[in-house]
Amino acid sequence: MRVGVIGVNGIGNAHLWALKKLVQEDLATCTAVCDVDPGRAEKAAADFTVAAFTDTKTMFASGEVDAVIIATPPATHGLIAREALDAGLHVYCEKPICPTADEGYALARHAHEQGRVLAVGFQFRFHTGYAAARAAAAEVGPLFRVQLTATNWFRTRAYFDASGWRRTWAVAGGGVLMNQAIHQLDALVSIAGMPATVRATVRSVRHDAEVEDDALAMLTWANGATGVVVASLNEPAGSERIELYGERGAVVLTDGYAVRRVDHDDAQQTCDENPDEYPTLENEWHDVEVARAPSEWLDMLIASERDFVLAATNGTAPSVDGTEGTRAVELANAIYLSSYYGEEVALPLNRGEYPRLFEDLATRAVAFPTRGW
Repeated sequence: MRVGVIGVNGIGNAHLWALKKLVQEDLATCTAVCDVDPGRAEKAAADFTVAAFTDTKTMFASGEVDAVIIATPPATHGLIAREALDAGLHVYCEKPICPTADEGYALARHAHEQGRVLAVGFQFRFHTGYAAARAAAAEVGPLFRVQLTATNWFRTRAYFDASGWRRTWAVAGGGVLMNQAIHQLDALVSIAGMPATVRATVRSVRHDAEVEDDALAMLTWANGATGVVVASLNEPAGSERIELYGERGAVVLTDGYAVRRVDHDDAQQTCDENPDEYPTLENEWHDVEVARAPSEWLDMLIASERDFVLAATNGTAPSVDGTEGTRAVELANAIYLSSYYGEEVALPLNRGEYPRLFEDLATRAVAFPTRGW
């Protein structure tokens, strides 16, 4: 399969390197690059011996590609993906698929109508530590409490200065929830399912940015389970931790690869039938073996690209299709809505509910609080 990469700065450049592995596996070949910066496009084309384009429509009509990888700023994803699908191409779209869930779900429907594969770049689905936690969580019974800490995304002001669009709603589509911790939100949804309600607060604390750099959300699920999400770009000593508590055990994932698990008797039965007022429960935690990838980020990227190429080649569904890849966006949208209106928000969201707020944020008609600690 002939693949073109759109946007060859940052993650787009990483995709070019990942494609080299698929070339070695005789699955795909990179045939073109496209970037609005002519110098960047020409350099990437020379480095990887492919055709260079500065306009996506010209690339789509060139006959050089069967599929594209979209690695441009988030708010541009929807239009580029739709035009690629209309041109008969398969699409791998970097996360987030779109800033609003309405647009993401509509794009998923469009891909289905066009008979083309649309995959979303949630590479953490292929992370060995997250996979181990997901498998373990499925064995400890229905979850009744989850906690997600995603403060391992510390960013300096230089990060926003290097690419000014990162600080804007209009192009970035959001801050820590949409562009960094969206990976962990996707992991949470893939393990625990979509919550039923959200109550949240987001704000910009340390950075000169429109988008949020700090978020706190309280979640409830339809079965009564509860959860807390903390995400931040502001903590130099930040961490990554997911705690999953089920009726027959618990699982904790720390900093990617450290997975621990404990198994115990049914929690409700123990609560109801244990005769001791202050029971001593012999719960023994043990480490879950996790295979370490030689190169964490590159290996995840290669695995997600391979999954996409095989789906497009074989006519099957990718691991994260457009619908699945929109759920974390819908959760982020709900968090934004709850924070702005100061009230609990129910999921699934009503159509049009968040796009109205996003439009106001993107045009700077409204803003979230900006203040220090």
